[in-house]
Amino acid sequence: MRMTKKFKLQIAADKVDLYKWVTEMTPGEYESFSKGHKAMGSYFEEGEFYMVNVENMGNEMIVQHYQLKEHAEDHLRFYSDRTEAYIMRWIPAIVGVPWEMKITPIDRNSCEFSCTIGADFPSRLLAMAAWINGLGGFFMRQHLAGEGVKFAENIEMKFNKASTR
Repeated sequence: MRMTKKFKLQIAADKVDLYKWVTEMTPGEYESFSKGHKAMGSYFEEGEFYMVNVENMGNEMIVQHYQLKEHAEDHLRFYSDRTEAYIMRWIPAIVGVPWEMKITPIDRNSCEFSCTIGADFPSRLLAMAAWINGLGGFFMRQHLAGEGVKFAENIEMKFNKASTR
């Protein structure tokens, strides 16, 4: 299951650096992007960037252990191969969680920010249970729309401010 949401930014694509944005993100900023965001920590280990996020999405509490798999100024691809999802906040399950962000130029003064999230389930039974519990992706779509718009606003604000210095 994958879901993507796109947002128009009023800034030239070449002014945005997603890698800088995510590696400098503070726990307070992360928590401000969604009421479901409960905690975040990030670190570098042997040159690799990692991020641990705790969030509530619908009826589930999720602990994600992301590793940044691919990055450029205009593209980030994270994967958490051992996300702990607690269905109904009690039933533990380990799932894979992709998270990808891209910047695509629109014209000289604007670009598109796309954010993709998803879940890779180890079995059809777990996928079906998560689909039912998540109301067919309703909670994931709601979460993505809410955090995505806040990500976009923060990126636009930070890099517009940086380009005026």
